[in-house]
Amino acid sequence: MVKQAVILAAGLGTRLHPITKVIPKPMLPIGTKPILDFVVEELEQSQIEDIIMVVGHKRELIQEYYKNNPKVRFVVQDQINGTGPALYLTKGLLRHEPFGICYADDIFQYTIPVMKQLIEQYQSLGARLVTGVEEVSRAELQIYNSLSLKSIKQDLFELHQIIEKPQDDYPSSYTSTGRFIATHELFDEIEQLRSDEGKEIYLTEAINRLILRGNAYGVAYAGKRWDTGTKENWIKAINVLS
Repeated sequence: MVKQAVILAAGLGTRLHPITKVIPKPMLPIGTKPILDFVVEELEQSQIEDIIMVVGHKRELIQEYYKNNPKVRFVVQDQINGTGPALYLTKGLLRHEPFGICYADDIFQYTIPVMKQLIEQYQSLGARLVTGVEEVSRAELQIYNSLSLKSIKQDLFELHQIIEKPQDDYPSSYTSTGRFIATHELFDEIEQLRSDEGKEIYLTEAINRLILRGNAYGVAYAGKRWDTGTKENWIKAINVLS
């Protein structure tokens, strides 16, 4: 069973300046609660027992807010050198079992929590990696990513590659959203990338290396995603979710 998950919440939130100069992006409000609460609640509803947050910018506000939640622990990313190293900081806190990964920007409306949907598919497939996927417009593919994949059955795909922010090559209209389940082998791939010192390492690079090992899948989840990483999308989420 998947009982641990990591939330990557250390970014500077530059696309939301100037407000994120004083408030960390994950703590921006949607209605009466912060963005991060949507992620934590999704994980708790998915029976995740141990939530590890990677925090950085204005981390004291996040730590103070969650200090009384016994399921939440913190790891501090002092050097903002990419999402790969951010995840790697949690290696020593994770059991040698599959674990969830969440980008704090992405929140969802759902009947069944998105992470729970992924856990159920992960366990039935005996997978190495599972990610939530959705169909989006070409303009959105250019902002996010486009997936090279093969349909296995309804709502399930064999995953071959994640192509970040493509401008010309669109292998499909599907994009990977900010939810993953992976084995500890992902840390081996991050280690290989870390040998190039000084380079900012994105988690997608390590995930693509893991995909090459096989047994990687995309799951078209039931639900609606909101990317709160830009002012426009944050305001849209407020209007719908408040």
